[in-house]
Amino acid sequence: MKRLSEKFNAIAVKKGELFMLDLDGNASTGYMWDVKVTAGDATLISRETIPTNPGKMVIGGGGVERTIFRAETDGEIEIDAKWRRPWETSTPPAKHAVFKVSVK
Repeated sequence: MKRLSEKFNAIAVKKGELFMLDLDGNASTGYMWDVKVTAGDATLISRETIPTNPGKMVIGGGGVERTIFRAETDGEIEIDAKWRRPWETSTPPAKHAVFKVSVK
């Protein structure tokens, strides 16, 4: 499965193929990634947090927020991700990233 991340923000996939978006995070700080498809057609398949140290519960420990999508139609998909505290609606996000997926 092809993977997007903050360091690798563009991929090409085939129609119907699954792809993942992995973003570093730390939910214990209150910050969460707000991930939205802003162009194109992709279906959300799953979303989970993977701890940095699997099997060990570490207070304040970070991890990766993984979102898996399926590309539904040919063309371009754009995904907008903002790292913010959900209750701080008038505050700009602490991080912002845009991802591009070319579907053929």
